[in-house]
Amino acid sequence: MQLSFFDHAMKYQGGKKSMKFLNEMKEIIPFEAIEKILIEKNVYKPNKGKTGRPSIPSKILVGSLFLQNWYGLSDPMTEELIHDRISFRKFLDIRDEDTIPDETTICKFRNKLIKEEILGDIFEEVKKMMESKRLILNEGTLIDATLIHSSEPKRKKDDKGKVISNKAHDSDATYTSKRGRKHHGLKMHIATDTNGIIKKVIATTASTHDSTQFDKLTEDENKAIFADSGYMQKARKVALRAKGIFAGIVERRVRGQSKLRPKQSRNNTRFSKIRCLVELPFAFIKQHMNFRKTRYRGIEKNQQHFFMLAACYNLRRTPALVRARN
Repeated sequence: MQLSFFDHAMKYQGGKKSMKFLNEMKEIIPFEAIEKILIEKNVYKPNKGKTGRPSIPSKILVGSLFLQNWYGLSDPMTEELIHDRISFRKFLDIRDEDTIPDETTICKFRNKLIKEEILGDIFEEVKKMMESKRLILNEGTLIDATLIHSSEPKRKKDDKGKVISNKAHDSDATYTSKRGRKHHGLKMHIATDTNGIIKKVIATTASTHDSTQFDKLTEDENKAIFADSGYMQKARKVALRAKGIFAGIVERRVRGQSKLRPKQSRNNTRFSKIRCLVELPFAFIKQHMNFRKTRYRGIEKNQQHFFMLAACYNLRRTPALVRARN
């Protein structure tokens, strides 16, 4: 069959870096498994054997969400760049202009997935793919949390200057203080393997102490746990040792202790070298994926978004892990 001009352009044009990255992603994303979930949850209906205008393939709809999160795009910009970038079109297998989703379609589809809590299922499918390739290590769990900013509440005052309204835009967002600075928003808690691959992700209010999510993040771990001093509790370390789990939790001075013992300092240095890998997902998600501020109201919706961000980060790390192993 003779190639059209569009097919020719798709084959021979595109930025080298983005083309290479998206070609790798195209091969490893479990699109078929995700489509099966979408059909089971009744959020996507393939029109096989039906008459009329064909529906947009699920691969294009799901792939658009991956592009949106990898590149930190709005709905209008996602639509615009799918029209504009050859690498995006090749990734989505777009052959016809009519199959490019508009910004409204992208928004409605994403909201459906959030409502039905399917982004969590997508995260789990990506994990299954990585486990099948033996890319998630079973050598221990690293845990940490980071603050995600939300719009602060607008303060209204009466004629006497008294505050009469102080309702946040997101009622689930709260205030907290870190290193003397005030923050307003949510927290993203994660558990990773010793390669920095995210195994669990939890959304809470900003005022929730990191330590409260320790048990949820580590419930499946039976070898070793590494964390910073915010998770330090004497009873916790005793309980972990009783279960035969190595407690690599950085220690801090306790009341009446002027400085750490030499052994504690040596252990802290050793634990920190391992624990620091948990910072990698936060750095990538905030810097490269441009996620520094919540995009939804309510913990439930943001929890779903965190699942998608974690899936995107894990996929981004997969090719490098495969090359390192080979």
